[in-house]
This record gives sequence, structure tokens and C-alpha cells, in this order.
Amino acid sequence: MTKKHYPLFLLMMLIFGMMQVKAQTSLNDIKAILQSPYFEKLYSNTYYSLLDRMRKDGFLPESLTGAYEGMYCRTTGAMVSLLIETSRLKEAELNIKCVLDATTQNDMERIPHVIGIKDNKYTIISDEHQIDGQAHVLLAWARLALKRGHTNFEDKTWPLVSAIMKRTCDRTFFQHGWWSVEPGLVRNISFEHSREGRRWDVWDLLTQSFVGAALNDMATVAERRSETKLAADWRKKMEILQQGIRKNLTTVRNSDTTYLEMRLPDSNGGTPYLGMGWVTLSPVAAQWEGLNHQVMRNTVKAMQQGMLKKTNGLAWMPTDSYPDGTVSNEIIGKGQAWEMEFARTEKDYNRIKAILDLIKIVNAPKPVYMEGGWLDGNGHKQSEKISDTDLAAMNNAVWKTKDAGNGEQCAWWCWAMARLRVAAGLPAEPARVK
Repeated sequence: MTKKHYPLFLLMMLIFGMMQVKAQTSLNDIKAILQSPYFEKLYSNTYYSLLDRMRKDGFLPESLTGAYEGMYCRTTGAMVSLLIETSRLKEAELNIKCVLDATTQNDMERIPHVIGIKDNKYTIISDEHQIDGQAHVLLAWARLALKRGHTNFEDKTWPLVSAIMKRTCDRTFFQHGWWSVEPGLVRNISFEHSREGRRWDVWDLLTQSFVGAALNDMATVAERRSETKLAADWRKKMEILQQGIRKNLTTVRNSDTTYLEMRLPDSNGGTPYLGMGWVTLSPVAAQWEGLNHQVMRNTVKAMQQGMLKKTNGLAWMPTDSYPDGTVSNEIIGKGQAWEMEFARTEKDYNRIKAILDLIKIVNAPKPVYMEGGWLDGNGHKQSEKISDTDLAAMNNAVWKTKDAGNGEQCAWWCWAMARLRVAAGLPAEPARVK
């Protein structure tokens, strides 16, 4: 390089460096987005739509649109997580109490799927056995107990929740032992999945994550209550579960160990299902990882490398990907929230910005957060599998949303937003915005 060209080279390097710096999103940039009128209003509207619809007894209707009847008990897991973040501990207790009261009033030994109210009494709309939803409620109870310390509510409800925890991890569903049909995982006979819009009979990562988290936190409460034998049993079962996850719910992708979404029963310990999606983010929501955190990092990296799509310059993470390389043309509300929370813990502010940019476009027509959205166009409607070739032809596709205000999705998104706001130096609970 001649002396004459050296200044030009330095100038080019300076410009390149400035471009690189500009491309990096900072936490202050995220803070500015969170404080923008759009997100201040969307977060406020969504948060208070949850609080305002909850009855004085804690009953929380799932849907504002009527798409879903009654209160879905699994939503208590998300709602209590949110209420702990915003220090609404009394409301958290009421929401849990409502579910437990419905359980006892209807002589059930487990958590129901959906409850209703008739003549001021709790009814069972669906008694479907969804053990992951049961674990959501147990974890919510334990997290609240650990947050507050000893209370009368804990004393009154401990006999019921401890009994349900015992049933959750006995060998009826927690299939561990010496037989080849027992993979050391908790079986979910009715996993409510976005895939194919149906229930699945599986050993899935979401169930393992929430049962594992519940075992850990319930054992801590048991220790505090001097029930050492019970605590030791739960901790031992948590270790067995971790071994089961390590052996039977991981796979190697691009030389990295990653989580499997689920294992399908075949009468002999199951076969791995190699699709990925929001379910593989479950450890983020449960705040419990059965394995080393690097496995979670590898999993998200594999999702972003193999699933992330871009339409009209807008990056979006499909609800699900399939073993044949196709993906769903949908996004799911809690999936956006869980990935956003993971990105917060990794300080990946570029990814957070991309998710917020997507939400602003997809959710824009609605005053509150969505259950999910889908890319509609070129003959493709809601909840379809599409290939990259299909996607390339969807030049005039538009984003549409469903069930704005959905309780579970809104609570998870508000939970992630509350944690992100605190990280940015903002209050977890928003002001009411008109």
C-alpha cells in the first residue's frame, strides 16, 4: 500500500467500523423501543386486560373474544410468574386458590384442565388429564411460597399440593425404573400442541421442564417445613428426571448437543421427534434447565439457524418446524415471549429488537397482545405447513392475528416484558395508558 492510499484506507476502515457499531443494538436502544408510544400502550393494555378480567376470587377467563370457554388452569403458571414480577402477590394467591378450590369442590385428586363458574360455584368444563398443566399450577404455588415465606395460605393448601406433587411423580406418569419402556421421563397422555392442532401422547420437553422445576421448588418448601424425607424423595426424582432428559431428550445437531422437543412412545422407550419449535424453549419459561445451560444455547442457535425466516425484510420464528424441512406459517405468542426472555439473558439485543419489530407489524391491528399470528397469502391459510419454495412465492402475503387477549399467551408475554423492562431500568408494572 502506498502512502498516498493509506489515508483512504483508514477512512474506509473507520466507516466500516462505524457501520458495525451502528448495526449492534444496545440495551438503551431496547429501552427506547419499550418506551415508545406503541409498546407502552400495548404492554399496558395487555397487562391490565389480565388484571381487570380476573374476578375477586382469582378466576381468570381465558379469552376476551370467546374463542375459549372458562379458565384454563395451566394459565395460572404464566399468570403467577407475571404477578410475582410485578409484586402483585395477593392476586397471585387468589389465582392459585381459585384452581385449588375448584379441584376440591369437585372431588378431584388432580388439577382440572378447564374450570367454569355456575351459581357462584366452580364447575369442571374439562377434566382432561394434562400433567404439564398440573405442573404449571404446582410450580406457581411453590414459587409464590418461596417468594413470600411462610403464610397461612401455605399451611392450608400444603396437604393438597404436596399430595398432587406425589401423584405427579409416581410411576404412573413418571416412567422410571429398570424396564426398557421407562425412559426416565414424565409421560403426557394429552399434550396440547400446536402441531397438527391436536393432542399428542408423548414425553415432551415442556412437561419435563415444568415437572423438574416443580420438584426442585416443592422440595425447597418441604425442607423449610421440616419434611426432610419428602424433600429427599423429590430431589432424588429430580435427579432421575435430569438423567432421563440427558439420555432420551437430547440429540446432536451440527456437532452440538441440543434438546429434543419430544419422544414418541413406541412401546419400548420411545423414538425421537426431530422437529423443533416453541416447545424447545420450555426450559426458559420454567426457569429450570435439566442440563448444562450450554445445551439451551445450542438449542436456540439450532432454531435460529434452521428455522428463522425472513419475509419482506421481517425476521420471524415459526411456531414449529418439521423433520421434512417445512415450517408452520404461524407464530405463537408465548414462543415470541420465551425467545425474547432467552435473548435478554444472553444480552442479544439484536434478536430482541427483531422480535419487537415483528410484534409491532403482526399485532398492530389489535389493542392487546395476540394468541398468535399467521402469514396469509398465495392460497395458504391459518396453520399450514409451508416450504421455502412456498414462502418465496408468497409475495403478497399479509400477517393476521387470532384471539387477541388470550390469557396464557398474554401472561407469558407480559412476564417477558416485565423482566426486560427491569433490565432496562424501567418498572415491571406499567402505568395505565389511555
